[in-house]
Amino acid sequence: LAQSDGSIPASDLLDLTALGLVADLATLVHDTRYLTQKGIQQLRNTPRLGLNVLFEQAGIDPQALNESHIGFTIGPRLNSIGRLGDANPIVDFLLTDDSQKVSVIANQLESYNAQRRLLTAQVTQAAEAQLREEPELLEAPIIIVKHPAWPAGVLGIAAARLVERYHKPAVVLATPPGKPAHGSARSVEAVNITAAIARQSNLLLNFGGHPMAAGLSLPPENVSQFNRNLVRTVEELMTTAEEKE
Repeated sequence: LAQSDGSIPASDLLDLTALGLVADLATLVHDTRYLTQKGIQQLRNTPRLGLNVLFEQAGIDPQALNESHIGFTIGPRLNSIGRLGDANPIVDFLLTDDSQKVSVIANQLESYNAQRRLLTAQVTQAAEAQLREEPELLEAPIIIVKHPAWPAGVLGIAAARLVERYHKPAVVLATPPGKPAHGSARSVEAVNITAAIARQSNLLLNFGGHPMAAGLSLPPENVSQFNRNLVRTVEELMTTAEEKE
């Protein structure tokens, strides 16, 4: 892929651009939509050995590849190693032509992905149990659940599962004793979740994201106030969105 001076033409990175945009839940409009379309075309004929091995392992026909394959099959596999281990090997996986190295990393991805699925199921089931025990949590415009022992690497996926089921934004927090609380949020089209979280910045240690997904951390003593404030903010945003319709 590299030119004689060692650089890589931007056009050769369109496949990775599409992977990143879709896997990170970016809003696909205007430039991002165009880049995704061009990137998927490139993915269907990608020269990257790692991706071709991944397609084979996942049972994907590259010529039929679409956004759903990235979002639900490819993205989770690539992300799993970073959620549960060291993400750096993914760089080699995407760039190397060494078949042995690709094989080793591909097997690691499958192992991490299986572990990720198990942990996600466990956290999602625990969150569902919490909602059954505290049904008032479902009455709010945003679902906020927390537990001291939930693993950080799957909080975002669990939040996405709750959004899919209940059709409202969700925040899943891990609250380990004596340490900052941290979590992930996922949203619906009517609510810019990062903007909603930003309005509570005085309670946070850090946060970041985009309209559909965000991450955050905060001192444990601020969790209750943050939850109350975020519910009010999301309620205001939803009311404003409804008035504009």
